[in-house]
Amino acid sequence: MKAFLHRTANRLSLTLLMCAAFAGVSKAQDSNTTLSPPLEVLKLKWEKQVRLPRNFDPSMIQTSATFSDPAAKTIPTNPVDATRAATSARSAAAASNDSFPATPARMPVYYVYSLKMRNDAEKEIEGIAWDYLFLDPNTGAELARHQFLSYVKTGHLHAATLLAQTRTPPVRILRATGQKAQPRPIERAEIQCILYTDDTVWRNRFGRKGTCEFLKNSEAILKQRRGNSER
Repeated sequence: MKAFLHRTANRLSLTLLMCAAFAGVSKAQDSNTTLSPPLEVLKLKWEKQVRLPRNFDPSMIQTSATFSDPAAKTIPTNPVDATRAATSARSAAAASNDSFPATPARMPVYYVYSLKMRNDAEKEIEGIAWDYLFLDPNTGAELARHQFLSYVKTGHLHAATLLAQTRTPPVRILRATGQKAQPRPIERAEIQCILYTDDTVWRNRFGRKGTCEFLKNSEAILKQRRGNSER
């Protein structure tokens, strides 16, 4: 009976040691040891940009086109000559318009979000999953959230700027007619996950599930695309 209890105790000890070893490996892969991310947000801003379409090429303007000054023209007194002059002017105007590329009726609008940060960890950053938040200044309620992935290698105590663009405006609020303008929303950055070059991560304990895995998988896809393009 004593021998049986001794063997059972040995097996239990071995099981506990194996569990501790697996826990150590898991902890090494996840660097979530602090509530706040090991980086400092230095600057946060967004801007609206209006851009020309890709198919618009101002260089297509004909340099040989002649332009006449309407103020320099004389008005004919003969009705027949006046009719001929008007017809000639319309033809010249049509020809001059053909020398310019067609200007789009509406320019595409983009919103560029940027976050300047400093890496306070002792490891090099590979990528960051981050959110740009807009909060109600009175209640603190979330008005809008924009989610981005950025891949910028940043060493210890080095700074980098994360850039992301989208067609979605910062906040969409429908105001009633005659309502006073609302105060400017509070802008805040929320770090969801940090991927390091040693394949470890810092994970936001209160963030979205699966963000770190998505950050890693997206990085692998980008590396594969870069490799294919270099061949």
